[in-house]
Amino acid sequence: MTTKSIWTLLLLASLPFLASAQSRRDFADRLLLGVHYGYAENFREERDLFFEREHYTNLRAGISLTPSLYAGIQSRFIQARNFETDFQSFYMAGVWTRGYLLHPHPLSNRALNRIGAFLEAGFSMGNYAFEYRPDGVQNYFQRNGNWYIPMAMGLEYRVWRGLTLEGSLNMIYNNGGNWNEQGFAYLSIGANWHW
Repeated sequence: MTTKSIWTLLLLASLPFLASAQSRRDFADRLLLGVHYGYAENFREERDLFFEREHYTNLRAGISLTPSLYAGIQSRFIQARNFETDFQSFYMAGVWTRGYLLHPHPLSNRALNRIGAFLEAGFSMGNYAFEYRPDGVQNYFQRNGNWYIPMAMGLEYRVWRGLTLEGSLNMIYNNGGNWNEQGFAYLSIGANWHW
């Protein structure tokens, strides 16, 4: 599948959400600026013997399309290492969309409480790549042009007016192989400013 085909599919998939905007006032009513930090670790036998560790920092900016749907751009910086290598730096950048479920957005006037559940999906490209070795440990390397489908589910908690804290499970799939060889996941905590 070519990059142009993927962008076309994403645009077509977003049309129903764009069409469901209730009024002009809902579109771009809020700006979201956010950051999250995630960590993943895997080891075999002893923690310091055969291990792999990744640190993820995600920066994002987006606008509201409807009261419960946001879309925008994001970048993800990754530092990864295994027991034989030092930390290496990688990146991903792309688009994302987030929809709030069950309850309205935690900042909404209709919100019954301070908590909102969300699902998120997107498309990113970057230079992060890895392969599983026979000993079950990931070997990280740089390869430009890798594409990814990041997905997340989590909870967002309103702390003060436009400030929310979030916790989420991030699942990222890349390059068309099976999940064990081409996917990865991590837990993250973060903060968002809704302006």
